[in-house]
Amino acid sequence: MDESITQQIGIVGGGMVGLLAALAFDRSFPSNCAIHIFDVAPINFDRPLSQPSFDDRSTALSFDTLSYLSSLGLSEVLQRACPIQSIHVSNKGRMGSTVLTAEQVGWRQLGGVIENRVLGETLVGQLKHSRVTLHAPSEVTTIQPKARGLEVRSAGGKAMLLNCLIIADGGQSALAQRLGMLRESKSYTNSAIIANVATAVHHGHCAYERFSEQGPMAMLPLNSAGDLNRSALVWTAPKARVDELMGLTDRQFCKGLEAQFGYRLGRIEQVGERSVYPLQMMHRIEQVRAGIVVLGNAAHTLHPVAGQGFNLSVRDIRTLTEVLTRCLRSHDFSSAALSPYAQRRAIDQWRTVNASDLLPELFQYTGTVGAVRNFALGLMDVIPAVKQRFTAIAAGAVGEGDYV
Repeated sequence: MDESITQQIGIVGGGMVGLLAALAFDRSFPSNCAIHIFDVAPINFDRPLSQPSFDDRSTALSFDTLSYLSSLGLSEVLQRACPIQSIHVSNKGRMGSTVLTAEQVGWRQLGGVIENRVLGETLVGQLKHSRVTLHAPSEVTTIQPKARGLEVRSAGGKAMLLNCLIIADGGQSALAQRLGMLRESKSYTNSAIIANVATAVHHGHCAYERFSEQGPMAMLPLNSAGDLNRSALVWTAPKARVDELMGLTDRQFCKGLEAQFGYRLGRIEQVGERSVYPLQMMHRIEQVRAGIVVLGNAAHTLHPVAGQGFNLSVRDIRTLTEVLTRCLRSHDFSSAALSPYAQRRAIDQWRTVNASDLLPELFQYTGTVGAVRNFALGLMDVIPAVKQRFTAIAAGAVGEGDYV
């Protein structure tokens, strides 16, 4: 072991959040700190990713997230993400819609959309030249508090003494479950169909959020592939309807999508591989213990239609990096030393989790609530200050402790 290394930080989970946290730590932590990633999937700096997080799904990156990634030197992500210049919000069969634009807040773009595989390849490429050590495949099975830190043992029996362990192994985190870290959760009656589609008309860098009584739908702009105008589809519907849609041929599915989404992008010409994901809202009430922090989907899982889950985790990573840097200087990873992280992130997490939960339900209401909602959407078009504020929130440009 390198005798110059005096402190060890571990991350369980080599998905997007775990890899980005490792990169942020590498950029900020003092040289006497080693960083380790543990994952049950085989990750190798020299081979294509096989981690389940890096499939054909895409992720919406807010303006704030793009700025942070740029500060970490991830210029390739900015170059390969399809820009979002506007967001069109509408409600099927009802009055009331609005368009949010980058121009309204004076930005170059509101955000971007990148395929998870591309983001994963970029992160792994950056980490190849970092101090980060990969332990994959390797499953962390036990965590034992010691006088000088945490003894972490993997399935193969190998033990390592760490100063702090970050748990970022997904929404069904077995490790956080075994530790008994409290959470609150809610299962939705809807599921989500995820697929890439090709349309007759180019999206014009507009992200569409379409609401209906069955559930919300998002069409996010992707970079073209050859002569194909591509968008990333997130279609939520009751599970019986999802089963029906998954049983359709590609042509039938495209026709059904046209009936639900409309012809803003012309005909839906092709659909790629379709995948189904059950929907759940989860918020980990306990995210910090002595030497332990829960991060990413293991800390909070959101409804996907607003595209805020990864962006919330990026804001968490930024704050956690600052707090851990102070812990490394003081050699103190007690719950008291780590608690500023939980305190600083509480308001933003609470607001984002609850807004993502409320938004789909809000657009299902009829009667008085529905009329007020539709009026509010129309009102934004005539009150610039309200629209600017809403646009900034949608783009993730809201700071810690900043109330909506």
